[in-house]
Amino acid sequence: MIKGFATKIGTSLYTKKHEIPNRKTPWFTTSRIALGTHLGDMNEKDSELYRESIEFCLENGINLIDTAINYRGMRSERDVGFVLEKLISKKGSIKREEIVISTKGGIIPGDIEANLFPQDYLENVLLENNVIKKSDLNIVDHLRHVLTPSYYQFAIEQSRKHLNLETIDIYYIHNPEISMKVLGPEIFYRQLRNLFSFLEEEVENQKIMFYGLATWHGLIYEPNESGYISLEKVVEVAKSIAGENNHFKFIQFPLNRQMDQGVTRKNQQVKHSYFSVINAARQLDLEVTTSAPFNLGKKFEEENNPAQLLTQIMETRGITSTMIGMKRVQHVVQNIEVIKNLSF
Repeated sequence: MIKGFATKIGTSLYTKKHEIPNRKTPWFTTSRIALGTHLGDMNEKDSELYRESIEFCLENGINLIDTAINYRGMRSERDVGFVLEKLISKKGSIKREEIVISTKGGIIPGDIEANLFPQDYLENVLLENNVIKKSDLNIVDHLRHVLTPSYYQFAIEQSRKHLNLETIDIYYIHNPEISMKVLGPEIFYRQLRNLFSFLEEEVENQKIMFYGLATWHGLIYEPNESGYISLEKVVEVAKSIAGENNHFKFIQFPLNRQMDQGVTRKNQQVKHSYFSVINAARQLDLEVTTSAPFNLGKKFEEENNPAQLLTQIMETRGITSTMIGMKRVQHVVQNIEVIKNLSF
């Protein structure tokens, strides 16, 4: 497994070398756009495309790759790991300290290589091996979510193996609003405290460096909606465990023409005032990454070209990096060109 993690110096030198527009956090510097790996089929054809795209990104200025254990039946993590092994360990064209890798866990995944769909994986791997109990499951429609630390211990180990990394830079709890809908606020925040306590131990053991929440609707719901998550309460949970030195530092939510609530909706209370998610994050010293700039490939009601849409998001103050699904090299080239033409 590849040793090390993203560093302030390594990532700064990387973005300077590639002359790529970037954002500085207190811990590392990231390119304004990141490669997302959610979309695509669970087959070798799409894996080949992703591996080419990931390699091109890392060698041409995009130093943040975002994935999840459940993306494409675990193929996406494995594709990222394949390229990291090639470029760092074999080719030597990039260094571990230059790049930021984020992944997620919480949704019960499938494993396409083992021919296990999520229900099979749940029964044959997680329940049979006592990783979780049936009572740990929080189910909404077809989605199964857990907050149990034993699951995350298992999932982080799987992700580290897939990615060929000793240390994951950012580990997100994936769509926690699923569990919130089932459990309600009191039990949710209590279970979140147990999970954060475990994640702080994973930081201490250098299996992850930071953790956060990667949500879909959870942070942008109205406060009275089922599944709403208070960012201030989550930060209070983290501080109750590790004080100001806690490692809950990142959030992720969708931002596009159709889903702009993270900027326009003042639904997050911080110190008795209401802010949008992006401004609440600033008040709470959290870094923001956004997803789905093109609405997961769906057509918008108004005709807009991708460059215009991406530019509008890039103009939004407070975003560290925007995750874009770029399965083809040509899309990477186009999007790098867009951000290089930005004057801010």
